[in-house]
Amino acid sequence: MINIPESTLKEHFVTALMRYFKIEEDIFLRGHIADLLSAIDSSRYQEFMMRLTQNEHPFKNPFEKIVLTAQSFKAPAEANSAKRSKYLYDVMYELRKSIILADDPTPAQERFEQVHISRIRDKNSGELLLQSDDIEVIKNLGKRWIFDHVAGDKTHFLRTVQAQYDKLLDAPSLRLSHHP
Repeated sequence: MINIPESTLKEHFVTALMRYFKIEEDIFLRGHIADLLSAIDSSRYQEFMMRLTQNEHPFKNPFEKIVLTAQSFKAPAEANSAKRSKYLYDVMYELRKSIILADDPTPAQERFEQVHISRIRDKNSGELLLQSDDIEVIKNLGKRWIFDHVAGDKTHFLRTVQAQYDKLLDAPSLRLSHHP
């Protein structure tokens, strides 16, 4: 078996895509296509081509087809970060609600910021609710931001938190742990 460098293989694959779709040679278009393929390992190029040519998107232009197919290779990680964002929203919303409803003269936001997030437990089972990546996301955003936004626009909260999880996924030194 011939050992071809990853960069050369990627360059040839981009060329093949451009020829397949009759895309005129342009350094910017080539770079754009290469960026779209950046997360796909060369061992999966054949699978990428098979998905791309299945005609799932008959009314899309070549770039849209490439984008949609490339996204399908990222979907599990993105779906996981979306699921985790929803989970974190639910936990933080319940925590905020219980703090606000508690009969205590100390301002709710102050009490929220004093909570040790690494010690939040399920009231029924006693299990810890947050994993290290959840705690990292909260630290990155700040407890004040969480408190202020968890009861506001849920879509904005979920998008912002998901972007934080995605950053963790992209960081090679950090690995996400699994929970419901």
